[in-house]
Amino acid sequence: MQFGSLFAALAAATPEASAQAPVVAAATEGVTRYPAAFFADRQPLSAYDMVVRVPGFTFDGGDSVRGFGGAAGNVLIGGQRPATKSESLEDALRRIQASQVDRVEIIVGGAPGVDMQGKNVVANVVLRADAKGSTLLAVASSFQQDGRTTPAMRFEGSRQYGVNAFDWSLLSYRYVDDGAGEGPKVVRRANGTVSPSWLDETGGGDGLTAKANLKRPLLGGRLSVNTVYEREIYDWSLEDIPPTGGDRLKVIDADDREEGEIGLGWERPLTARSRVELTGLLRRKHVDYASTFTEAGEAGRFTSARDSGESIARGVLRHTQSPTLSFEGGGEIAVNFLESQIGYLVNGTPQVLPAANVRVEEKRGEAFGVATWRAHSKLTLEGALRLERSTISQTGDTNLEKSFTYPKPRLSVTWSPSAHDQFRGRVEREVGQLDFSDFVSSTTFSTGRDTAGGAELVPERTWVFEAAWERKFGKDGAVVLTARHKEISDVADRILVVDKAGNLYDAPGNIGDAAGDELELSVNLPLERFVPGGLLRGKGTWTRSEVVDPITGRKRRISDQEPFEGELRFSQDLPKRKLQWGVELFSGETETSYAFNEVSRFEIEPWLLAYAEVKPRQGLSLRVEAQNLTGRGLSRQREVFEGRVRAPSDFAYLDDRRVDFDPFIYFRLRQTWG
Repeated sequence: MQFGSLFAALAAATPEASAQAPVVAAATEGVTRYPAAFFADRQPLSAYDMVVRVPGFTFDGGDSVRGFGGAAGNVLIGGQRPATKSESLEDALRRIQASQVDRVEIIVGGAPGVDMQGKNVVANVVLRADAKGSTLLAVASSFQQDGRTTPAMRFEGSRQYGVNAFDWSLLSYRYVDDGAGEGPKVVRRANGTVSPSWLDETGGGDGLTAKANLKRPLLGGRLSVNTVYEREIYDWSLEDIPPTGGDRLKVIDADDREEGEIGLGWERPLTARSRVELTGLLRRKHVDYASTFTEAGEAGRFTSARDSGESIARGVLRHTQSPTLSFEGGGEIAVNFLESQIGYLVNGTPQVLPAANVRVEEKRGEAFGVATWRAHSKLTLEGALRLERSTISQTGDTNLEKSFTYPKPRLSVTWSPSAHDQFRGRVEREVGQLDFSDFVSSTTFSTGRDTAGGAELVPERTWVFEAAWERKFGKDGAVVLTARHKEISDVADRILVVDKAGNLYDAPGNIGDAAGDELELSVNLPLERFVPGGLLRGKGTWTRSEVVDPITGRKRRISDQEPFEGELRFSQDLPKRKLQWGVELFSGETETSYAFNEVSRFEIEPWLLAYAEVKPRQGLSLRVEAQNLTGRGLSRQREVFEGRVRAPSDFAYLDDRRVDFDPFIYFRLRQTWG
């Protein structure tokens, strides 16, 4: 986790109002409205702070996938999804000050004219009609124990000029990679020899983000224009120091990323019950990466230059037949590409990797139709069918073209037998997207591992069966239990690739079919009876899967899948003292990946933080955090084998390394006007 993203979370002011119970809309609408006053006791600073405090609602920022429809999160702003993919949904919500929000609507099972974005439940942030504009200036920094600091500054604002609205944001930041630290390394070989050493890793970088958005009337409708520019530089270094202090491995990585995006959205009512929505998006990104190593008189250098882009056009027609029946239909076309050039030298001699210099291009089209029927005040059904057609071509070191056609049906049901209980069900066929970087070879000097491109990859297809129960209690108490079963075809994992010279490489590839299960528990527990202003929020997800390993023929978990992921957050709001404080705990992670000649295990310990935020006057806030209180450690184990079958008799060595990251202090000072 890199804390550059932490500074992108600078936002807004606190509404002054007393809390009240949510207002429930008419049953035919399936909408629960939470006015701004509902959140007042929690002292929110931004729309994001309000959304995550809605009882029983779990925020979903969306997926990082190609295309526009498939990347959607579960929050709308003013009934619309922002026409951007470069800006995260969380960042967009944090840029909206709480004082600008009129209410948050929770829509379950669908409502007339609402884009549910393929979700059973969505939130809609409705802004105040009389909001004229605001300005925000914030500064922040962390203070590391080794003397490093991470200064950041954000300046943003919004203005209303008659029927036109304009907002902007500038963010400059420095960050530290908390996945890099110091710690021991031990290599145990099959012959019994043990080689200890000490690792010293340092990582971090700088970044700049600029955003500008415009909304105005056009041709009887409403036009939105969104622009984003980002530049980020990341540097990482490693020294592997033997106990004798002699020759040591030194690795230096440098990554320079620059990207820009422009998005256009236009919507217009066609009749009293129909409207059209058009979206266009253009993204471009360039990344330069270089890695060098020196050890015992040897030296190597790996370089990569990658250009990628995405162009999207999407149209949707929505029609409300009646208060209980609505339809939508439309289509999307997208063109994506990745072009990569690689250079690889060891002691001045060029090294050959398969699929080193390639261009990958995808042309994809999708047509879809959705129908939502509120059969009863307590029962809603939604049916959808999407048809996807794509062609992926590779040119350069690999020349290959494949075409895919996939139907993606979906059926969801929502039943609310009482005001406190709700049951939701979903059956859907999902089709995964191929990661273009999986088609390109790479090398990692810190582990000495080369990876080939996966030229034969095809998308995963998954049937998802989901059931959820939500129970609300008190003013803002809720518990949600969700169970999912997945039947997966052509699991994307790791395979063995042999080049023309007989060299063996690990590569991304499909390994057959799998089954998986997930159990998710979300709790929103008010503690007013015991701790005035206290709130306990928690979320946990348990995951299991089973697939046949293509090397050993034995069943195992899918590579890089976490068995458990969870978080627990306690907060206490003290409005009279203009103070909020809390403690947050994030679970550790355990991941295992399986290459043809290696089993790698990655473990990261829990992260604990405490914070306090005071608001001495309207618009001014100071937040102080004590981060990583337990000094989280990261462990990496690589069990490496000779040959190609990972048999116990072919064991070569075990590389066991651990690094620790020290606790640190973070502060943020923010002033808002308007």
